[in-house]
Amino acid sequence: MTGLTPSFPPPFLAGSSLVGSSLVGKRVMVAEDELLVSMLIEDVLADAGCLLVGPFCTVADALAAARDATIDIALLDVNLRGQMIYPAAEALAARGIPFLLLSGYGRDAVPPNHPDWEACAKPFKTAELTKMLSDRVLVGR
Repeated sequence: MTGLTPSFPPPFLAGSSLVGSSLVGKRVMVAEDELLVSMLIEDVLADAGCLLVGPFCTVADALAAARDATIDIALLDVNLRGQMIYPAAEALAARGIPFLLLSGYGRDAVPPNHPDWEACAKPFKTAELTKMLSDRVLVGR
């Protein structure tokens, strides 16, 4: 099918309040090891018009993606299979890619040596998660 230009925003967003959102078309890296949480995040991101990168369920895979993948923003569960995600977060920060931590501990999951990092508490409301991601995109860190 040559000569076709994909419509943007996608047809499912036509008339939606998400059109013009800072998340539409963004490549979002997801690091999450809980299947149901990951599926919920994927749905939220799809509804927001995002392109999913991942999900990654190990720190090693998330770190490789954080170093090399084309990403606009990342959503990182703090604890992946008993390992802390901080090396991937540091790699993203070094590349200037904004990210948001996810944790059952909320803000307490932010390491003391990185007070500027943001965290969203689990369980989260989808609207809250979407807003926090949008805010991260807008401030660019």
